[in-house]
Amino acid sequence: MEVTFESGNETLHATLYGDLPTTSSVGVLLCPPHPLHGGNRHDTRIVTVARELSKHGLLALCMDYGSYGGGMREVQHVLDAVAFVRRKGISSLGLLGYSFGAVVASNAAAIAKADGFVAMSILRHVSDLTSKLDFECPKLFVHGRRDNLASYSDFERLFAEAKGVKQKLVLDTDHFYMDNYPTVINTAAETIRRFFQESLKKR
Repeated sequence: MEVTFESGNETLHATLYGDLPTTSSVGVLLCPPHPLHGGNRHDTRIVTVARELSKHGLLALCMDYGSYGGGMREVQHVLDAVAFVRRKGISSLGLLGYSFGAVVASNAAAIAKADGFVAMSILRHVSDLTSKLDFECPKLFVHGRRDNLASYSDFERLFAEAKGVKQKLVLDTDHFYMDNYPTVINTAAETIRRFFQESLKKR
Protein backbone atom coordinates (compact mmCIF):
# COMPACT_ATOMS: atom_id res chain seq x y z
CA MET A 1 0.00 0.00 0.00
CA GLU A 2 1.30 3.44 -0.92
CA VAL A 3 1.22 6.07 1.84
CA THR A 4 2.45 9.63 2.31
CA PHE A 5 3.60 11.63 5.30
CA GLU A 6 4.80 15.16 5.93
CA SER A 7 8.39 16.21 6.61
CA GLY A 8 8.92 19.94 6.90
CA ASN A 9 7.29 21.46 3.85
CA GLU A 10 7.52 18.26 1.79
CA THR A 11 5.20 15.33 1.27
CA LEU A 12 7.21 12.11 1.30
CA HIS A 13 6.21 8.76 -0.14
CA ALA A 14 6.49 5.27 1.31
CA THR A 15 5.32 1.74 0.59
CA LEU A 16 3.70 -0.24 3.39
CA TYR A 17 4.11 -4.02 3.48
CA GLY A 18 1.61 -5.65 5.80
CA ASP A 19 -1.47 -4.19 7.44
CA LEU A 20 -1.74 -1.25 9.78
CA PRO A 21 -1.98 -2.41 13.40
CA THR A 22 -5.04 -4.34 14.42
CA THR A 23 -3.50 -7.18 16.39
CA SER A 24 0.20 -6.26 16.16
CA SER A 25 2.03 -3.11 17.16
CA VAL A 26 5.44 -4.18 15.85
CA GLY A 27 6.95 -2.52 12.81
CA VAL A 28 10.18 -1.79 10.95
CA LEU A 29 11.12 1.33 8.99
CA LEU A 30 13.50 0.67 6.09
CA CYS A 31 15.81 3.40 4.75
CA PRO A 32 17.12 3.13 1.17
CA PRO A 33 20.60 3.82 -0.23
CA HIS A 34 21.88 7.12 -1.62
CA PRO A 35 19.11 9.04 -3.42
CA LEU A 36 21.56 10.70 -5.81
CA HIS A 37 22.60 7.24 -7.01
CA GLY A 38 19.09 5.92 -7.55
CA GLY A 39 18.31 4.84 -4.01
CA ASN A 40 14.59 4.78 -3.26
CA ARG A 41 11.87 2.75 -1.55
CA HIS A 42 11.78 0.30 -4.47
CA ASP A 43 15.38 -0.84 -3.96
CA THR A 44 15.27 -4.62 -4.43
CA ARG A 45 17.38 -5.34 -1.36
CA ILE A 46 15.20 -3.51 1.15
CA VAL A 47 12.02 -4.67 -0.60
CA THR A 48 13.17 -8.29 -0.21
CA VAL A 49 13.62 -7.68 3.51
CA ALA A 50 10.28 -5.86 3.81
CA ARG A 51 8.43 -8.74 2.15
CA GLU A 52 10.09 -11.25 4.44
CA LEU A 53 9.09 -9.20 7.49
CA SER A 54 5.47 -8.76 6.40
CA LYS A 55 5.17 -12.45 5.54
CA HIS A 56 5.85 -13.17 9.21
CA GLY A 57 3.51 -10.56 10.67
CA LEU A 58 5.83 -7.58 11.07
CA LEU A 59 4.66 -4.37 9.42
CA ALA A 60 7.38 -2.89 7.18
CA LEU A 61 7.55 0.61 5.72
CA CYS A 62 10.03 1.37 2.91
CA MET A 63 10.42 5.13 2.65
CA ASP A 64 11.72 7.68 0.18
CA TYR A 65 13.71 10.69 1.32
CA GLY A 66 12.74 14.21 0.36
CA SER A 67 15.03 16.80 -1.20
CA TYR A 68 18.70 15.87 -0.78
CA GLY A 69 20.41 17.24 2.31
CA GLY A 70 23.81 15.55 2.54
CA GLY A 71 22.56 13.09 5.12
CA MET A 72 21.54 15.57 7.81
CA ARG A 73 18.18 16.40 6.25
CA GLU A 74 17.55 12.73 5.59
CA VAL A 75 17.83 12.03 9.32
CA GLN A 76 14.91 14.39 9.87
CA HIS A 77 12.98 12.68 7.08
CA VAL A 78 13.44 9.37 8.92
CA LEU A 79 12.42 10.90 12.25
CA ASP A 80 9.24 12.22 10.65
CA ALA A 81 8.59 8.74 9.22
CA VAL A 82 9.07 7.33 12.74
CA ALA A 83 6.51 9.80 14.08
CA PHE A 84 4.12 8.78 11.28
CA VAL A 85 4.25 5.05 12.05
CA ARG A 86 3.98 5.67 15.78
CA ARG A 87 0.83 7.71 15.19
CA LYS A 88 -0.49 4.69 13.30
CA GLY A 89 -0.12 2.49 16.37
CA ILE A 90 3.40 1.07 16.15
CA SER A 91 4.78 1.00 19.68
CA SER A 92 7.73 -1.37 19.16
CA LEU A 93 9.84 -0.05 16.30
CA GLY A 94 12.91 -1.25 14.45
CA LEU A 95 15.02 0.75 12.00
CA LEU A 96 16.98 -0.67 9.09
CA GLY A 97 19.23 1.13 6.66
CA TYR A 98 21.24 0.00 3.67
CA SER A 99 24.52 1.73 2.68
CA PHE A 100 23.86 5.51 2.85
CA GLY A 101 20.58 4.59 4.56
CA ALA A 102 22.46 2.71 7.30
CA VAL A 103 24.37 5.85 8.26
CA VAL A 104 21.17 7.91 8.23
CA ALA A 105 19.20 5.27 10.15
CA SER A 106 21.93 4.95 12.79
CA ASN A 107 21.60 8.64 13.63
CA ALA A 108 17.80 8.50 13.60
CA ALA A 109 17.73 5.34 15.75
CA ALA A 110 19.80 7.03 18.43
CA ILE A 111 17.41 10.01 18.60
CA ALA A 112 14.18 8.04 18.24
CA LYS A 113 15.19 5.37 20.77
CA ALA A 114 14.53 2.51 18.38
CA ASP A 115 13.98 -0.95 19.84
CA GLY A 116 16.18 -2.68 17.28
CA PHE A 117 18.61 -1.52 14.57
CA VAL A 118 19.96 -3.25 11.45
CA ALA A 119 22.80 -1.88 9.33
CA MET A 120 23.29 -3.38 5.88
CA SER A 121 26.65 -2.50 4.28
CA ILE A 122 27.20 0.45 6.59
CA LEU A 123 29.75 3.16 5.77
CA ARG A 124 31.58 5.25 8.35
CA HIS A 125 30.76 8.56 6.65
CA VAL A 126 28.42 9.91 3.98
CA SER A 127 28.81 13.55 2.99
CA ASP A 128 28.27 15.55 6.20
CA LEU A 129 27.11 12.62 8.33
CA THR A 130 28.99 10.05 10.43
CA SER A 131 27.58 6.73 11.58
CA LYS A 132 26.37 6.83 15.20
CA LEU A 133 26.53 3.51 17.03
CA ASP A 134 26.81 4.47 20.69
CA PHE A 135 23.15 3.86 21.56
CA GLU A 136 22.15 0.77 23.49
CA CYS A 137 19.38 -1.03 21.57
CA PRO A 138 20.15 -4.47 20.01
CA LYS A 139 22.02 -4.22 16.71
CA LEU A 140 22.55 -6.50 13.74
CA PHE A 141 25.17 -5.74 11.11
CA VAL A 142 25.02 -7.36 7.66
CA HIS A 143 28.09 -6.94 5.49
CA GLY A 144 29.76 -8.39 2.42
CA ARG A 145 33.25 -9.74 2.87
CA ARG A 146 34.14 -8.40 -0.59
CA ASP A 147 32.48 -4.99 -0.17
CA ASN A 148 34.33 -2.59 -2.47
CA LEU A 149 32.77 0.63 -1.07
CA ALA A 150 32.62 -0.03 2.67
CA SER A 151 35.70 -2.17 3.20
CA TYR A 152 35.45 -5.22 5.41
CA SER A 153 38.33 -4.04 7.59
CA ASP A 154 36.60 -0.71 8.22
CA PHE A 155 33.36 -2.55 8.95
CA GLU A 156 35.11 -4.67 11.60
CA ARG A 157 36.33 -1.50 13.29
CA LEU A 158 32.82 -0.03 13.24
CA PHE A 159 31.39 -3.23 14.65
CA ALA A 160 33.95 -3.22 17.46
CA GLU A 161 33.07 0.38 18.32
CA ALA A 162 29.30 -0.21 18.42
CA LYS A 163 27.74 -0.22 21.90
CA GLY A 164 25.25 -2.64 23.41
CA VAL A 165 24.20 -6.14 22.40
CA LYS A 166 25.28 -6.72 18.81
CA GLN A 167 25.68 -9.45 16.23
CA LYS A 168 26.87 -9.67 12.66
CA LEU A 169 26.17 -11.64 9.51
CA VAL A 170 29.09 -11.68 7.07
CA LEU A 171 28.18 -12.78 3.55
CA ASP A 172 30.28 -13.83 0.60
CA THR A 173 29.25 -10.89 -1.56
CA ASP A 174 29.93 -7.27 -2.51
CA HIS A 175 28.38 -3.95 -1.47
CA PHE A 176 25.39 -4.44 -3.75
CA TYR A 177 24.74 -8.13 -2.91
CA MET A 178 25.13 -8.98 -6.60
CA ASP A 179 27.72 -11.70 -6.00
CA ASN A 180 25.72 -14.87 -5.22
CA TYR A 181 22.40 -13.02 -5.65
CA PRO A 182 19.66 -13.94 -4.75
CA THR A 183 20.97 -16.46 -2.21
CA VAL A 184 22.79 -13.86 -0.12
CA ILE A 185 19.95 -11.35 0.03
CA ASN A 186 17.45 -14.05 0.97
CA THR A 187 19.81 -15.24 3.72
CA ALA A 188 20.13 -11.66 4.92
CA ALA A 189 16.35 -11.13 4.88
CA GLU A 190 15.71 -14.26 6.93
CA THR A 191 18.38 -13.33 9.49
CA ILE A 192 17.05 -9.78 9.75
CA ARG A 193 13.50 -11.06 10.21
CA ARG A 194 14.57 -13.36 13.06
CA PHE A 195 16.54 -10.53 14.66
CA PHE A 196 13.56 -8.17 14.64
CA GLN A 197 11.18 -10.86 15.84
CA GLU A 198 13.43 -11.39 18.84
CA SER A 199 14.43 -7.80 19.60
CA LEU A 200 11.00 -6.20 19.10
CA LYS A 201 8.88 -8.79 20.89
CA LYS A 202 10.63 -7.98 24.17
CA ARG A 203 9.56 -4.34 24.10
